[in-house]
Amino acid sequence: MIDTFSLPVWWDLTATFLYALVGTRFAIMRGYDVVGVLMISLIVSVGGGLLRDILLQAGPPVALRDPMYTAMAWGAAVVGLVLYKKVPRLQRMIDVVDALSIGLYGVYGAQKSMSFGLGLLGAIFVGVLNAIGGGILRDIIVRNEPEVFRPGTFYAVAAIVGVTCFVTLSRILSVDADIAAATSIGVTVTIRMLALRFGWKTKTLA
Repeated sequence: MIDTFSLPVWWDLTATFLYALVGTRFAIMRGYDVVGVLMISLIVSVGGGLLRDILLQAGPPVALRDPMYTAMAWGAAVVGLVLYKKVPRLQRMIDVVDALSIGLYGVYGAQKSMSFGLGLLGAIFVGVLNAIGGGILRDIIVRNEPEVFRPGTFYAVAAIVGVTCFVTLSRILSVDADIAAATSIGVTVTIRMLALRFGWKTKTLA
């Protein structure tokens, strides 16, 4: 493993918590029971990290070795269950949380990939997969066509641009990792929220 720079593990744990909130809302809207909510929140929150660690051949995925990941996911599920009927305008909050999750997981996945010696394109690929992988696994498990493959409001696009920004700043321009990460997350959130606000959508090629 090549140790170039690092982001603290709390970046990964924060993304886990935020994505679990998104997964919790999805499960509640689908009418699942408590077990279903807990399982979907866990899958959404750690799915991208599982795929990342499998691709990097980094040993057993960290989410399976460190119980903090499950604790964060299920803690978020409890918060989501409590707040679901009590917080007005919850959809807007979830949109922001979702955008932050994409940014956090994307930059952490790219950083970890580069620390394992991947090149720029490989790091971008793994970073994007880290950001959107949990949602893909969720859709497969509930037998939906993965949302990221359908025309929509710049979900994968935001991840691709944000991760590319992080890799460019941190590796090519040698910007401090934390500054590069914060900037890239800001870019991701801005693109995602503007797309939702103004209805920007990708187009089908058919």
